[in-house]
Amino acid sequence: MRTFALFVLGAALAVASGAFVPSTSQVKYAEKDWLHKQEDLLLLFRHLYEKDWNPQLVAYAKNFHFKESAELFQHEPTVQWAEKLWSYYEHGLLPKGEVFSVYDELHREQAIALFRVLYHAKDWETFYKVAAWARYYVNEGMFVYALTVAVTHRADMAGFVLPAPYEISPYHFINTEVIQKAQQYKMQGYYGMKKVDGVYTVTIPSNYTGWYMHTNAEQKISYFTEDIGLNSYYYYLHTDYPFWLGGELFGLSKDRRGELYLYEHQQILARYYLERLSNDLGHVPEFSWWTPIATGYYPDLQYYNGHSFPARDNYYHVDQESNYREIRQVVDYEKRLRDVIDQGFFVLPDGKKVNLSTPESIDVLGNLIQANPDSYEHRFYKYVAMYARIIMGAAIEPVEPYQVIPSALEHYESAMRDPVFYQIYKRIVAYYHQFKEHLPEYTYEELYYPGVKIDGVVVDKLQTYFDRFDVDITNAIDIEPEPYVPGKYEGFGEIEYKPDPVVIKARTMRLNHKPFTYKISLTADKPAKAAVRVFLGPKDDEYGGLYTLNENRENFYELDYFVQELTAGKNVLTRSSVNFNGYVKDRTSFYELYRSVMAGYTGAEKFQLDMTEAHCGFPNRLMLPKGKKGGMPFQLYVIVSPYKAPQVSQYTGFDPVLSCGVGSGARYMDSYAFGYPFDRPIDEKLFYGVPNAFFQDVSIYHKSEGEL
Repeated sequence: MRTFALFVLGAALAVASGAFVPSTSQVKYAEKDWLHKQEDLLLLFRHLYEKDWNPQLVAYAKNFHFKESAELFQHEPTVQWAEKLWSYYEHGLLPKGEVFSVYDELHREQAIALFRVLYHAKDWETFYKVAAWARYYVNEGMFVYALTVAVTHRADMAGFVLPAPYEISPYHFINTEVIQKAQQYKMQGYYGMKKVDGVYTVTIPSNYTGWYMHTNAEQKISYFTEDIGLNSYYYYLHTDYPFWLGGELFGLSKDRRGELYLYEHQQILARYYLERLSNDLGHVPEFSWWTPIATGYYPDLQYYNGHSFPARDNYYHVDQESNYREIRQVVDYEKRLRDVIDQGFFVLPDGKKVNLSTPESIDVLGNLIQANPDSYEHRFYKYVAMYARIIMGAAIEPVEPYQVIPSALEHYESAMRDPVFYQIYKRIVAYYHQFKEHLPEYTYEELYYPGVKIDGVVVDKLQTYFDRFDVDITNAIDIEPEPYVPGKYEGFGEIEYKPDPVVIKARTMRLNHKPFTYKISLTADKPAKAAVRVFLGPKDDEYGGLYTLNENRENFYELDYFVQELTAGKNVLTRSSVNFNGYVKDRTSFYELYRSVMAGYTGAEKFQLDMTEAHCGFPNRLMLPKGKKGGMPFQLYVIVSPYKAPQVSQYTGFDPVLSCGVGSGARYMDSYAFGYPFDRPIDEKLFYGVPNAFFQDVSIYHKSEGEL
C-alpha cells in the first residue's frame, strides 16, 4: 500500500470552471515503495514500438499465463472481461504495428476489454503483470490507450505520473521531416552528435505545417492548433471522460459530464476564436454536407508503420459514394437533436418522457449528444461527432479491418491540428446554444449581489511572445534491445533499466506570455463569501466593428475563477497569472522525471507530488491569445456573485493533492451553471446595470524575442 510523508505549505480554495484542476498548494512527498511502482510504470511506456526492449518486461509477459492466472478471477467483472480479452487474443487481436483508432468499433471493443482487466486487477502485482503481458502481445496504440485510461480511473493509482503523450508517441505530434532526421542520426551511427554526460545528444529544429507549406489561410495559426500542450490537454479530456465509459461503477455522471462535455468544447471554440482574431481570420467557417469543404489540411505526420496520415485537399467533396451511408446517419442524428431541443423533451423506447426544458437538462442533452453510457437513450441519437470526424478526415476505406489509416481527426492526440475540428464542434456547440436560447434570460435578481460594488479593475500590461521548448522524441527511434535470457527473470522483482545511449529532441517554438497581475477593487457592506469569475472576450469583430454583447457572449473565454471571503468595506483582490486556477505548467520530460524518481528512491532528494502538472489542466502558456505587435483590444469581464455551495462539498472522496477527482462528483467549487452568466441570452439593460460586474478594456501586445 502506498504511504506518503505529508508537508503542508498551505491551501487555497479555488477551482477554474473551464479545466477544473484542484487548487491547493499542499505538497506530499512519495515514499520508497511508491517510487518503485512509479519507476516500473514509466518503463512500460519507454520504446513503445520495441516489444523486446527490456528483457525483464519480456519475462513478465512470457511467464504470465493469462488464462490460468487465478489472481485475475477474484472479482466477477474481471472474470467476464478476462475471458473476452483472451478470446480476442486467441482469435486475433489488432496486430502489432497496425494503427489503432478508438473510433474503429472492433479496435474499441478490444481496447475496452483490456482496460477492464487492468482496471479490475485486484492488486499492483496483478495489474503490472497484465500490463507487461499486454505490452508484449497487444497492439502498441491499443496498449497505451487502455493503460492510460486504467491508470486515470483506478483510485489506488492517484498521483502516479505518466510520460507526456508527445513523448510516448511523437508520431502524433511531431512533423515527419523531424522524425526522419532523428532516424537518420540513429542509422548513421549518431554521426554529428555530441556526447553529454556520456550520452549522444542532438536537438533538431522543428516547426509547424503552416511554415513548411501553405495550403490555406488557416495555416497562419498552426502554432496554436498544433501546440503539443493543447493537443495533450484534449487527449486527457477524453481519457477522463471516454465516450464509451460510464455507469454507476465509474460515477462520471456525478461530474455533470454532459454539461461539461458541451462547455469544454464551447470554451475551446471561444479560445480558438480569440486566436483567429489575432491573425485577422475572423469567425469559424460553417460547412454543409452537400458542398465542397473549403478548408483542406495536410497534417505532415507519419505513423510508425510508415503510412502517412491522410491529407484533405481544399474544396474536398464529402458527398461521394463511399460517404453516403455515414452522411445519411449523421444528418438523421442532427435533425433528431434539433427536434428534441425545440420540443423540450424526448421519448424513451418504453414511452417515458425525459424533460429537456429545465436549466439542469443541459446535462441530459450533453450526454445525449456524446451518446455516452450515462445517456438515457443511445439507440436513436448515437455519435454525431464521431461520424462527422470520420467523414471529414478523408481517410481511405480500408481493405481489411485491421489495416486502417485513420485521419488526424480520428485521434484525440491530433484532432485539434485540423482546422475542420473547430468547424465540426461549432456545429455541435450550436446545439448547446440552441438549448440555452429556450431558457429565460437571467433576471436582475439572478445577476445582482446585494451590497457588493466593483469600483475598478487594474491589469498589468499583457505581452505575448514565442519561446523555445525541447521535446524528447527518442521514442521515435529504435535502439538495440538487451537480449532476453530464459530463466533469468522468473520472479516479480525490480526492473533493471539501462539509460538509452542517445537522447534526441525536437526544438519547437510555442506561444507564451509574460506573467501578469490584475487587481479588483470592490466595496462590500458586510463580510460575505463570494464567487469571482473573470472572462476575456473580443472587443471588435474581424472587420473592426463593435459587437453587441448578446451576439458576442459565446466568444468569452473563462480566464480565472476563485472563491473569496470579503470583508466589510474596501477590498482589493490581487491575482497573479502564475496562480490562475485551471492551468498547469509544462510537463517534465521523461529523463528528468525518471531521474527525480530514482533520486527519491535512493534518498538523494525528495520526490514531490502536487497538481502543478495535472493532466486535467489547460496549458498556462496559452491563457492569452497572441494579440498584435501594436496592441490588440480585448475586454475583461469581472462578476462577483454570491457563493452557492455545490451539492457535494468540493474534494469530498478524493485527495486534491494527487487527483483531479474524476467521477467523484466533488470537482466543482459552486453550483452555478458552467459559463454563467454568458451561458444564456443577455438582456443588455440588466447586464450592464448590476454594480457587482465590471467591463475593463485591455490590449494584448505581441513582442518578438529581441524586443523582450
